[in-house]
Amino acid sequence: MNNLNILYKYELKKITDRKIFRITLFLCLSAIILLTVIQLSGKYYVDGEVADTHYHMFRVDQAYERALSGRAIDDALLKETIEAYQKIPDPEGRYTLTEEYQTCARPYAAICQLISRWGDTDFLEDILKWEPDEKAFYQARENLLKEHWQHYFLTESEKTFWMEKESQLRIPFTYYYHEGYTQFTKSFNTLSMLIQLFAAICLSGVFATEHTRRTDQLILSGANGKTTVYLAKILAGITVSFTSTALMLLTSALVSLGIYGPDGFSMQMQVTLYPFSWPMSIGQACLIMSGAALVLSVFIATLVMILSEVLHSNIAAMAVSTALLILGTSISMPPQYRIAAQIWNWLPFSFLNIWNIFDVRTIPVFGRFLVSWQIVPVLYLLCAALIAAIGKKVYQRYQVSGR
Repeated sequence: MNNLNILYKYELKKITDRKIFRITLFLCLSAIILLTVIQLSGKYYVDGEVADTHYHMFRVDQAYERALSGRAIDDALLKETIEAYQKIPDPEGRYTLTEEYQTCARPYAAICQLISRWGDTDFLEDILKWEPDEKAFYQARENLLKEHWQHYFLTESEKTFWMEKESQLRIPFTYYYHEGYTQFTKSFNTLSMLIQLFAAICLSGVFATEHTRRTDQLILSGANGKTTVYLAKILAGITVSFTSTALMLLTSALVSLGIYGPDGFSMQMQVTLYPFSWPMSIGQACLIMSGAALVLSVFIATLVMILSEVLHSNIAAMAVSTALLILGTSISMPPQYRIAAQIWNWLPFSFLNIWNIFDVRTIPVFGRFLVSWQIVPVLYLLCAALIAAIGKKVYQRYQVSGR
């Protein structure tokens, strides 16, 4: 065990002392910060003239949404919203530029967005004709959910399962300002690509470098043996990937919550625009997504390192990893191919998308329905262990008969 510890620290040092590691990590963290901050930069133009800055628009909307925090989305709030929007003089024109919208309607924009989304209409004229009714409002949401379930070809048993989850929700929902957590969840699409690119660049040489430099036999001539060296390399690579991913997540969370605010951790997930029925807050959803990202980092690190051992080339391993990422992000699987689409959306290049982590399609296990965030991370850990075991055999066999 002491020998493993020494080799483990040595392998860690080999990875983290490389200039490419520091540059790649710096670029990943910079990209996370830049993509979050850049949304608030620049100016808003109308007919070629500056109407406002994006940052000021955000601060105004933030103040209005915070004023709504803690209010139940019931008949009273729905009526206030419709009455405020009815004060707009010309709903068919550029009504957002009118004083009536800015002073009367804009404070209720977040609620109007829910009415529009659940009523399945983007036309303000239709919204203004709607008679505020709390029961009809939540029924419209349920109808939208059922359409979503139909789109993904859920079975009757799955629909029953989700209706049971719906019955556990607290209605009417309570609105809270939650933009910080919304921005954090959006960052996971970028994080998914960065985690994979980081592993491809920084870990593809863990095994391959020794083959290309012809130093592998020299390393294995010591008393520690093949198994100890292999474990040290695998554990070091996983540690670097896991720690770097944790740092990316921490950076994204600090920037998102620092700029947009940490308010709304306990707000029901259902108040967001995602059609999800599990009783959960948006803060809990962010924690689940973070845990899934950390698990995914372990799997990707293991896969990249074993690819480098099988291919005996860090360039080839990097090329294959990058090609898989590009292929996955450029192709989508139609939902009518239920099993294929379900598997495709749970693969590493797409799983961290909030729609896929909280996928309504389930996996039946011993009479129970498991959702993606419950079962997929476990499958990734099992696959990582299996790949590592296969890689060990490949590593030992090559050392014996490769030369």
